[in-house]
Amino acid sequence: MRAHLPEALTLPDAFATVFDWAEARGQAGVFTNQDPSDFLSRYLTVYPLAQAFDPSMSHVLFNLQLGPPLHEPPPEVASRVASIARIAGDGGTLALWRDDEDRQRIVVFNHGEPHVLTDDPVVALQFLAIGYVEPGALLYPDLTAAEQAIEHGSDTPPIPPTEFQAFVKSEFGVEVPERASDLGIVIPEEGGPDPIRDWLDELMPEPEIGEIPGMTAENPYIVTRELREMMGDEGVAVLREFYEFVIEEE
Repeated sequence: MRAHLPEALTLPDAFATVFDWAEARGQAGVFTNQDPSDFLSRYLTVYPLAQAFDPSMSHVLFNLQLGPPLHEPPPEVASRVASIARIAGDGGTLALWRDDEDRQRIVVFNHGEPHVLTDDPVVALQFLAIGYVEPGALLYPDLTAAEQAIEHGSDTPPIPPTEFQAFVKSEFGVEVPERASDLGIVIPEEGGPDPIRDWLDELMPEPEIGEIPGMTAENPYIVTRELREMMGDEGVAVLREFYEFVIEEE
C-alpha cells in the first residue's frame, strides 16, 4: 500500500498494523475475475473470509483505489486523494486526502459526496470497528449499528467484527463505542459545508447537467461487468434510484 499510494499521501502506521493483523489471519483475497498480480485487485477483510461477504456483516474491505471515486478527477485532485477501504455496497469509500495546509485527513465518500471523518487514524479504525453494516452510508452518527440497520430496512441484526474490535482495543489501548458520535464524529448535511467538499467544489465545479453520466439518454451511466461484480444487485439498484439512464455492458 505504501509503495502504491500517490507521493503526497502516507499510509498511517495504525492502518499498516491492522493490515498486518488481517494478513496474518489469512483474511486476504483477490476480486473475482481480476488479475491477482495487480495490487489494486487485492483486498483485506475484518472478518474471516468465509464470513466477510455475509450481508449482516460490516462492509469493510481494505483495498486501494487511486484518486477519489468521482468521474474524471483532474490531476491536482487525483494526486492528493486515494481510497484505502470500501465501506459501502454502492462504492462508498474511506480515503486519505492531503489538504491545502499539508494536513493528511481521513474522509468518507458517500454517493460521491465526501466529508471529513477525522484526522486521527486510530479514531477512523474505531469507527470502522463499531460494526455499521455500511459505514460509508451512515448519515446520523448518533445511531448504533443496530439502529442503522433498521433505518436501512434490514430485519436482521448486524453481526459485529468482534475479533477486529478486540484487536483495535488491545493494540491501541482504546474503546470501541456504540456510536460514531461518541468518537466526536460529525457528518454534515447533504450540500452542507465541509473542508473537502469546498476543496473539490473549487477544483471540480459542477458540470452542466448533460455532462453528468446517467442524467441524459445521450450520456448514460455505464455499468461495466467489473463494476457490476463489485457492486452486486443491490449496488446497481441504488444507482438506478439516483440516475434515470443506466445501462449495463453485456
